[in-house]
Amino acid sequence: MRISHTALSLGALAAAVAFTPAIASAQDAPATSADTPALTQDERIARLEQELDTLKRQRELDQEIATSTAAKTPVAALDKKGLTFTSADGKYAFGLNAQVNVDVHSFSNDGGTLRDEVVGRLIRPTFSGRAGNASFRFTPELGGSSSAAASIVDAYVEYKFSDAVQFRGGKFKSPLGLERLQSDADVIWTERGHSTNLVPNRDVGYQVFGTLFDNAVEYQVGLFNGAADGVNLNNDLDNQKDVVYRVFAQPFLNSSVVFLQGFGIGYAGSDGKHLGNATDTQLGSYKTPGQQTFFKYKTDLVTPANTAFSNGKETRSNPQAWFYLNNFGILADYVEVEQDVTVGATSARLKNTALDVSASWALTGENVNYKGGVKPAKDFSLKNDTWGAVELTARYGYTDVDNDAFTLGFASASSAASKATSTGFGIGWYWSENLKLLADYDQTKFLGGAAAGANRRTENFTSGRIQFRY
Repeated sequence: MRISHTALSLGALAAAVAFTPAIASAQDAPATSADTPALTQDERIARLEQELDTLKRQRELDQEIATSTAAKTPVAALDKKGLTFTSADGKYAFGLNAQVNVDVHSFSNDGGTLRDEVVGRLIRPTFSGRAGNASFRFTPELGGSSSAAASIVDAYVEYKFSDAVQFRGGKFKSPLGLERLQSDADVIWTERGHSTNLVPNRDVGYQVFGTLFDNAVEYQVGLFNGAADGVNLNNDLDNQKDVVYRVFAQPFLNSSVVFLQGFGIGYAGSDGKHLGNATDTQLGSYKTPGQQTFFKYKTDLVTPANTAFSNGKETRSNPQAWFYLNNFGILADYVEVEQDVTVGATSARLKNTALDVSASWALTGENVNYKGGVKPAKDFSLKNDTWGAVELTARYGYTDVDNDAFTLGFASASSAASKATSTGFGIGWYWSENLKLLADYDQTKFLGGAAAGANRRTENFTSGRIQFRY
């Protein structure tokens, strides 16, 4: 054990003071030198006390220097949530996180028209920081089926006045779609469901948000450029803006009714104008869980007048709910979009709808929830004979396009389906909080979408994923 020089000196002086009677008994002894008179007992005690005071003060100075140095030394932490640097006073922080999804896609009974592939579906480093109540987040997307998929996912700044009032500005998810708002790392499927067809992927704008009543109620209200359905928008395309809002309540969260503490219900919506043209139509296209486009509006590069585009008001209505109880959970997300569309001399207000209902059940008993994902009670380890957590999943969903889109010439029934209905099953194996494996199967049936208006071939999509989150 290491003992400081100051501590030894104090101990020595204490011993010396304790033995002053021995010094006193020797005061009558002759001096060792005729030129050095012997000190009296009082003089010796005074000298020892003076030296003891000096050493005490030196110890205090050493402690002050150590405390001052510690106050200026930043703290670095590396754990399951990533790498974080924090100032000693906790006012400043910088973090680095990452998520990597490597997927395998396979289609059966497709007549060889769809591609089976292994793809780096999602590769996202995230940089975040905080300075007092201000913070930022920056997430690029480096994955996808090609290098052209690289993009900016999130890039925004925030300021927190209080839990109830916070501000965000930049590029991020507008508050539409319960499944879309769920973190990419927490989604229990390799691909999101039908409700995400009718909400933006990312938009650019400003948002005020917060939580009330001890987190029982959350709200968001924002002004956005107005991304089309499914679009990851970077730049505004007209002078119009969308007002987007959402309120979500967990009325029993803080009550004694344990059975209902995991129940939540909410409503989101948007209101705005989208004024497109034959070049920038501001209309989305709709995909299956297998990421195959089954509906898109008519486009004609040779004769632009035959291209459909958004030309007026667009409103979204999005009731949503979840229920989680221990190792069981269910999520329901319904979206209805009404939009003014024009092609040539024809204009109409079309209404498209989509629904997703998704359920999960952790066989190994862990809690399931909307945020944070399943946390295995024991990580997978062959050495310790532990197997992590296992979760079974099931879902049902559809996207239904307004029939007027076909009868009025906004889309062609021989190339676009008017409805897609999907049923899926899956399993998730969580090796740890950082690593999980997914395997899903989705079958999608169509109404229309083939030559002469026949039904498009049923899509049978099998997918797998290795996901690392950090």
